[in-house]
Amino acid sequence: MWFSLDPSNKVVEVSPDWDDAARDRGGAAMLRQGVVGRSLWDFVNGSETRSYLNALFFWSRQTGRTLVLPYRCDAPGLRRDCQMMISAADAGGLEVRHELLGVAEVPGHHLLPPGSAARQCSQCLNWDSPDGWYDRTLSVPARDLFVHYVICPSCRQAANRAVGG
Repeated sequence: MWFSLDPSNKVVEVSPDWDDAARDRGGAAMLRQGVVGRSLWDFVNGSETRSYLNALFFWSRQTGRTLVLPYRCDAPGLRRDCQMMISAADAGGLEVRHELLGVAEVPGHHLLPPGSAARQCSQCLNWDSPDGWYDRTLSVPARDLFVHYVICPSCRQAANRAVGG
């Protein structure tokens, strides 16, 4: 699955399988007609995640190189390991590809009572705690919690290594 961005990070095209993937994940609002023509930032939660992605997009545009980074896109009781490939395109645009690397059923956890607040890495989906970051696949959708999306130190270091920093 992929999407193309113009220089202002507006979605200008999506892959032919986009609508099928959106329907499979229950995202009727994410069909092609509701995505193309809109800013990518309309779909990205958390200012730290927006800054992180913007920096990666800037790097790819400036260097003309493709950047490949892992991330997760879990569902309750389901771990989905993915990778994102960011490539510079013509006229300052980008192509962003997403590849599913693996899916595993895992026991879900009740992290916090509904309505609670928590910090979660938007890339690896680890959760922040006073004792450090930890991996918990939820048994309930994260929408039942107030989640502040951030970039954990491990993901930030992985991105820095990927760009040669």
